[in-house]
Amino acid sequence: MNDTVTSADTPTAGFCHSLARCPGWNPATRLAAETSDPFCTACLDRAHRDIRGLVYDYVDLAQLHEASLSQAPSEHTSGGGHESPMLLAGHVEALQAEIVHAATTWEGELRAAHALNHGMLLPQPAWATTRSHPLPQPRLRGGAALQRAINLIAPRLRHLSRLAATVVHPAGIEDEPADRYGWEAVQHLQRLHSRARATLGRTTRTFYVPGECWACDARPVRDLPGPLWRSEPTHDGDPMDVHCEACGAVRPYADYEHYQQHLMWPGQDSDQLVQVAA
Repeated sequence: MNDTVTSADTPTAGFCHSLARCPGWNPATRLAAETSDPFCTACLDRAHRDIRGLVYDYVDLAQLHEASLSQAPSEHTSGGGHESPMLLAGHVEALQAEIVHAATTWEGELRAAHALNHGMLLPQPAWATTRSHPLPQPRLRGGAALQRAINLIAPRLRHLSRLAATVVHPAGIEDEPADRYGWEAVQHLQRLHSRARATLGRTTRTFYVPGECWACDARPVRDLPGPLWRSEPTHDGDPMDVHCEACGAVRPYADYEHYQQHLMWPGQDSDQLVQVAA
């Protein structure tokens, strides 16, 4: 599955390419934080954390392949026409393969752009190496190849985000070749981390609710969720609060019910109507 950013989502030059996910997103101007790089510092820090997590995601996804007791083959099971149990989850294996492919692809592009050596090389005599025929890289298992790629990419995310468009197979060798920028690679790797967390059941649902923030100038923007969202209680008796995605302010859900009825938050002096940005 190719979930990289398309040309229709190309951000404005001079502003963070994270768009509405950037902490500096301005709903009124529909622009993120100003920066000379494709991503602002805050978004690069978040990307670094997400991309570093891919190594652990790969290991955790591998545990989903383990057979349950009901699936494990038994020495007492006869082979009378019964098919062997399938111990691999196809969608998990495909996600692992895409993680390794994307990471190693952009590792190679980053090495080529900045003339970085490959570190681990197979022993070859000097006379067998030419500029057009470099030493071959060793064949590595998926996990080892991924760790090597992330170790090179994560400290150099700013350099990766600046790479010019290059032709790659975005999500797998079966994909059609396509032009991809370095900043698109960063976002693709982040999405892979999110997909891995979703597959592992480590995400929580977010319930966006209509309305404008009481503490900042954040307003609803057409075709974009937010800025207000409601937390989901984990246990009985847990509070159900309303949060502002822009400034992080929190209020009890009872205040939001008052806001729905009166179009004003408790404590406001006037009952101005909700202002919805175009």
